[in-house]
Amino acid sequence: MPEQQPASLVRTLASSLWFPIFFILGFVLCYLLPFHAPTPHHLPVVAVGEQVAQQLDAKFAAALPGGVEVAPVPDAAAARAAITDREAVAAYDPATGELFYAKANGAALVQFLQQMFAPVAAAGGHALTTVDLAPTAPGDVLGTGLFYLLLAMNIPPYVTVMVLLRAELTTRQKLLSLVGVGAFAAIVCYAAGRLLDVIPAHPVVLLLGFLLTQAVGWTTFGLVPLVKQFIPGVAMTLFVLLSMPSSGGAIPKELVHPFFQFFHLLLPLGEAADSIRGILYFDGAGSWPGIIGLVSWCAAGVALTAATQWYAKRKQDQDPEAVAEAGSYEHEDDGGTVVDPLFEPPQPAHHRTLAGSVRLRGDVPAAGAVVTVTDSAGNQLARVDADADGGYEVHDLPDRFVTVVAAARGAAPAASRVSVPNGRSGHDFVLVPLSEPAAR
Repeated sequence: MPEQQPASLVRTLASSLWFPIFFILGFVLCYLLPFHAPTPHHLPVVAVGEQVAQQLDAKFAAALPGGVEVAPVPDAAAARAAITDREAVAAYDPATGELFYAKANGAALVQFLQQMFAPVAAAGGHALTTVDLAPTAPGDVLGTGLFYLLLAMNIPPYVTVMVLLRAELTTRQKLLSLVGVGAFAAIVCYAAGRLLDVIPAHPVVLLLGFLLTQAVGWTTFGLVPLVKQFIPGVAMTLFVLLSMPSSGGAIPKELVHPFFQFFHLLLPLGEAADSIRGILYFDGAGSWPGIIGLVSWCAAGVALTAATQWYAKRKQDQDPEAVAEAGSYEHEDDGGTVVDPLFEPPQPAHHRTLAGSVRLRGDVPAAGAVVTVTDSAGNQLARVDADADGGYEVHDLPDRFVTVVAAARGAAPAASRVSVPNGRSGHDFVLVPLSEPAAR
């Protein structure tokens, strides 16, 4: 086999390894950075009494700048309502030293709240008493069970699209498969959650879980023709790297940086977590923004897929011969199998490739012959060795004339001036042994 040129080797490594490198950097920036030291950011808290609320707000502002926002409520009943209506994650009654919270918002949040309000209660002559107004299901001890169920519905649709890219199926069959995988994921995850008592029984979880799968799946599918080989990075960024830290599942969203809080109700995973949590534990309070968001993502994914498919089919109808370049809706390969080249992952392209053979008179392969390519200024662009059959390939040639020289031991070298159009061209050499006169 001919040796690969250094420039081509670097290009191949870059095109092959960019995603794992991106994956490594992405996890460091989007997981280690926000999760290594959770700290409150804009934590909504209420306190009974205007004066107490002002004092606590000033106290927390000094200790945790930008970390806690304290608002007043008139009485303990209003404090409880602020929790169950999801207007606050904690409510403090100075008359009794009671701290109202909801474990459904995340068990990790409870630890911060206890550390924050224990000194406050002690200063008022009370031992801090915690009251959980929205406990999680018995099987969800850490309060993260719903998050992991949603992960099993968030990541597989993206993986399904990647797998379907190479499947010899029509676009319709691929999309129906995507719907089927989503329904399967929603049913299995809901059944597992109920079996392990991780979530309370509520059939709407099936519907919202299914919407999550379709939001991720259809959007990823529709993005493929637009971002092509970069679809793994784009989809991973949207639906994993940004979605998981901002979802409020593993770590409550109030404990991550505001950058990730911004994406909480913009990305499907956070919308699903927020809406389902509201339905399961807060009688539906605050669920509609997440539900509307999921429906919007699904509609956008369907519209994007329809638009890219329509455009590809239109290009194919206008110029059937340009299918490979413009992409098409679907076509038949030699075996009669219907495939969809628009959704085939782009293969590494060598753009302009010159290939051929170097042979001696008498059709003898010039094994080990050296093929050198130079530009008009004499700069060497490539140097490759022919294989045992005399074959050679030179990739990534410029869009201009180049000089190709073939040389082999015991033969006179031969040179040609060639121009390689976009694609692959052939050029063969026949070398004359030094013992023979060169043809004139």
